[in-house]
Amino acid sequence: MKARTLALLACVAAGTAHAASQGELVAALDNTEASGIVVTPGGRTFLTLPRAGSNHAFPSVVELVKGKQVPFPDLATTTDTGKPLADWLVSPLGLTLAGNTLWVLDEGKRPGIEGIPDGSAKLVGIDITTRKVLKTIVFHKPFMRDSLQLNDLRVDPDHGAQGTVYISNNGYSSPSDCSLIVVDLASGKMREVFHNLPQTSPAPGFMTYVEGQPHAYSLDHPSMPQGGVNGIELSPDHKKLYWTIPTNPNYYSIDTAALSDFNRPEDALVKDIHFEGQTASNGGIAVDDKGSLYFGDASRYSILRRDRAGQFSLVGQDSRLIWPDGLYWQGGYLYVTVGQWQRVPGLHGGKDLRSAPYNILRFKTAM
Repeated sequence: MKARTLALLACVAAGTAHAASQGELVAALDNTEASGIVVTPGGRTFLTLPRAGSNHAFPSVVELVKGKQVPFPDLATTTDTGKPLADWLVSPLGLTLAGNTLWVLDEGKRPGIEGIPDGSAKLVGIDITTRKVLKTIVFHKPFMRDSLQLNDLRVDPDHGAQGTVYISNNGYSSPSDCSLIVVDLASGKMREVFHNLPQTSPAPGFMTYVEGQPHAYSLDHPSMPQGGVNGIELSPDHKKLYWTIPTNPNYYSIDTAALSDFNRPEDALVKDIHFEGQTASNGGIAVDDKGSLYFGDASRYSILRRDRAGQFSLVGQDSRLIWPDGLYWQGGYLYVTVGQWQRVPGLHGGKDLRSAPYNILRFKTAM
């Protein structure tokens, strides 16, 4: 009886702790799922609504204004009106803010359209005040391949005349086609590094839980989202770049002084990679102003924090975190887009299991 009483008290305590760490609902989208998210210091919230899962007709980048989705920068730039592919945002995933510029990473992938047509994949910078497109860098073939998935990005303002962009390529192909991509903003020069190395690729035999069920990584019989390097983040001083792999527990970093150097040979760059340890990460990662890193863990419906000393703590648990995707820290809160990528038709014999609402949550991180 005593053991049963202790067990009951433990369950009650766990339930209380769980309730105290629930996320706050920022928005519940009724049309499609969001991926990238940015929240400005002034409280403006921007989202990408990619078309890789479904070729929807909604705007692909929006700002949340009083709960409504407002096309950003405008309707013509975020929907197909017959313009050349290079002139509108086809299927953007990654999103980040550098100064007053919102940088959008367009993977260019749409179901029902073969491959990734030239002009679809691009990097676009938009002034958030004037809503003007400041720069567009298209990933042309042969550098751009149909097997590349331009997933997420961060902008390093301290290297290069106008800054350097680091991009995670999650890969579409079988076997994987994973890498990091470096872009000099002033010249548009691009470089792909760490192609299909263990530090950017799925781990053989990897297994995790998604929505309470075990799934093993398998190219032949995929039952969960596949791919390599995904989450990418800069330290607050821009001196270090971190990246994670949803299908590999290891995560890594590299000094940006080395990675931004287009003249540094890749064999030297590989030696510059630093093994950070292991964690769970399904999509993006984020960093706060003190340098703590945040990870989304779908296997436990959780958000994790790793402080600068390397210690992990639990930020929150919420049953709605079925696939924490885009992460962004701002003003003491971690903002999370909740994806339903494990429910797409390709993982369920052609049946689409996704359904509204598509939630966006935030968790208080201030201690």
